[in-house]
Amino acid sequence: MDAFIPITMFLSFAAVAIAAMILKNQRRKIESSEILAAIEKGVEVKFPEVNRNRLLPGLVWLFLGIVMTLGMALAIPNDAPAGMWVWGLIPVAVGAAYLIVYRIDEQKAGSEEE
Repeated sequence: MDAFIPITMFLSFAAVAIAAMILKNQRRKIESSEILAAIEKGVEVKFPEVNRNRLLPGLVWLFLGIVMTLGMALAIPNDAPAGMWVWGLIPVAVGAAYLIVYRIDEQKAGSEEE
């Protein structure tokens, strides 16, 4: 009975994630069929813009990783395995990668304008 609540929570989150993916896929199918129909009729098509902003997710991952690293370094009990705080560096690396790609894209956009 003690495992019922975590299993239920996991299944609920999984169901929400799957439903979101299915709805997003259906929206993409509708958009692509509309674009194909417009191309067949000879209408000029305005393609949906792709969100390439990587600043916000980069900052979220970076600060999440910093908080996880500090939290695990300071709050882990003494009987926990040593070096557990290192796992917080994984989201730091993901956030840093996002920010590096964001910076490269900004530099490319700046050089194309000149």
